[in-house]
Amino acid sequence: MRAAVTIALIAAAALTGCGGENEVISAGGRVTGTTVTVYSIANDPGGANRDFVDAQKLALSDAGGRAGRLLVNFGSLDLGGADREAQGRAVRRAINDPQIIAGIVDATDVTVPLFNAAGVLQVAPAGDFALARQPNELPSGKPTLGTITGNSPGNFREDFRQAFGRDPSPGAEKGYRAMQGVLQAIAKAGAAGNDRTRVIQTYGVA
Repeated sequence: MRAAVTIALIAAAALTGCGGENEVISAGGRVTGTTVTVYSIANDPGGANRDFVDAQKLALSDAGGRAGRLLVNFGSLDLGGADREAQGRAVRRAINDPQIIAGIVDATDVTVPLFNAAGVLQVAPAGDFALARQPNELPSGKPTLGTITGNSPGNFREDFRQAFGRDPSPGAEKGYRAMQGVLQAIAKAGAAGNDRTRVIQTYGVA
């Protein structure tokens, strides 16, 4: 079963945002239906950060592709390095997806205000966390940026090797923990697991 789920998640890695770049989702709000999407936006996700992204897929696979009562899809986009325009395009593509519930992406002066304006949880593995306390970076007036809260299993390396046929690189475990934390927040929200604002609250963003 686990192998089948892993294969499905690998296939889902090509998922991208459904909306056009000129569309804007309403700040916060609920995702309709019983399926939500978590986006991973990382530099070079198919190369330097491949293991970091694959570890997120592994965490979702271990959860059976679900968080509470909801099915969880996975989307992966390239952040575009230090190119601010590329960062903006990637983030907008994610937040314009009406199914988005959270994004795992470094905190930059581009990513933070965009996720904040959209009212979508941003879990940052790295970056400038001071942005979370700067009012001019928070268009919504409410915090939406959190750090990694999840945990990884003690046999993470063995599980990763079994799933992907190679040893994880340093830092890959952060990807697992980031996804696990998001899934836990969705599940903790219960019947409101598809409510973006509620998921931000259950994640512990303050």
